Amino acid sequence: MIRGDSNRKLSPAVRRAAALAILLALIAILYLGIAMPIVDAYQSIGANTVQLQDQLRRYQRAGNDRAQRQAELAALAQRSSAADGFLQGANATLIAVQIQNRLKSLADTAHAELRSTQVLPAQDEGALRRISVRGQFATNIAGALQIFHGLESQYPLLFIDNLDIRARQGNIREIRGRGNIDDSDALDLQFDIFGYTQGGH
Repeated sequence: MIRGDSNRKLSPAVRRAAALAILLALIAILYLGIAMPIVDAYQSIGANTVQLQDQLRRYQRAGNDRAQRQAELAALAQRSSAADGFLQGANATLIAVQIQNRLKSLADTAHAELRSTQVLPAQDEGALRRISVRGQFATNIAGALQIFHGLESQYPLLFIDNLDIRARQGNIREIRGRGNIDDSDALDLQFDIFGYTQGGH
């Protein structure tokens, strides 16, 4: 009776406040126990997804750069070998073409005429392979000196063999139309030029 009387003594406003407090407590319990872990898990998944996407983009960039990196490494290896003085190329024929191009460049620099080139047979010399080209020039003393200096100062290393220098008779002003070669020191210049590749074949 006393208990019932005390419940009846509670005013409607107090009862509503008590019910509201209980409801809020239940909501808080449900949020902390159920909703909040779900929200935290969702946020964690979102952060992990962003991180994974960033890693995926980095891997894709690395994959796209792989071919370029491999080409750069191959070029570095080739330059390193060339710096040691060795010729580089897929085969003796291509290397001989490189030597012929170098002779052409030297002739242009020296204002000489490269009259002919001839690829000579490759020769194995132990662990090395000798690639040779015979060149014939029409030039003068100054041009010959420029050609020899260019061969000596450039890489990969090339060597001269079977050198033949002859004074040339007659007018050679027709050389490339330059008109800058004096008849008094006109020369026919012929020599074998050779270099080495690593590893005999």
